[in-house]
Amino acid sequence: MIDYNAKFIAVGFFYELLFQYPAFLPHPVALMGKAISLSERLFMVKKGKSVVNVFTGSLMAILLIGLTFSAFYFFDRLISERWLLFIFRAFFTISCVAAGSLFFECMKVIKLIEAGHPELAKRQLGMLVTRDTTVMDEKKVIETTLETLSENLCDGVIAPLFYLFLGGVPLAMAFKMSSTLDSMIGYKNEQYQYFGKFSARIDDVLNFLPARLTALFLIIAAYFLNFDAKNAFQSWLKDKDKSESPNSGNPEAAFAGALGIRFGGEVSYFGKVYNKPYIGPGKREVTRNDVKSGIKLCYVTSLLFLIFGFAIEYLVRRFFIYV
Repeated sequence: MIDYNAKFIAVGFFYELLFQYPAFLPHPVALMGKAISLSERLFMVKKGKSVVNVFTGSLMAILLIGLTFSAFYFFDRLISERWLLFIFRAFFTISCVAAGSLFFECMKVIKLIEAGHPELAKRQLGMLVTRDTTVMDEKKVIETTLETLSENLCDGVIAPLFYLFLGGVPLAMAFKMSSTLDSMIGYKNEQYQYFGKFSARIDDVLNFLPARLTALFLIIAAYFLNFDAKNAFQSWLKDKDKSESPNSGNPEAAFAGALGIRFGGEVSYFGKVYNKPYIGPGKREVTRNDVKSGIKLCYVTSLLFLIFGFAIEYLVRRFFIYV
């Protein structure tokens, strides 16, 4: 059983929040990406071959996620020195929680706009999203930055924390493998429509509860920050199911409601223009200051969830498990 003594989570979380992942070290997620690319060449039979590629893509995802969990579980059990085990767990917490890097990268977009470099801001945003940012005006750049901030708050912060508290580093790293699979092959295009189907579905399952917890804690954070918590709650109830994803609409709707803005409308993916449904009340136009307010909202949401996790961990240890 994974040790419930989770102080390493706080150390890893705050280190990453303040300093981000060490740039001179290879990132585990990058290594996961290489493993996925190699496995894809081995498992994909033929582009567009439906039945066969659904099976081989599913098998590949199960193997990669299972191997990731098994490897980290093995090392977590193998290390006997408590101080070394703590370092191991804290380090991989830093690698799977991306609060600091998410907030830092989003802030870079707005700083480039404020410095009078709109094209650089678009290029910076293009590193965070798959949309074509070159055709965006300033308003759309800001709106897209806020949207990716709200969506990735779940994927990059709350969900990894959730699985760290639930099952330690092994479960959190297995989640990161699933998330990386979804980001690389979970597309509904000709190449991955069938091969990446299982990866997309398993990521939806794993994010189901974290996405709704993210929305709930965004509403609570909005209340503490004197943002519009009531509007955030109403927006969540009204617009959470408008997104194509069964999960991303939850944090997006609560986030947009708290700031009184909306997401959606015309976007361009890989040269094709789509009209996404509007999420949020849209009481006013977005401004540059909204990015700073949104980051503040996400900071407080993350901290509140961390406190909540430790409260649950304490109650579990106090009343159910003795370690």
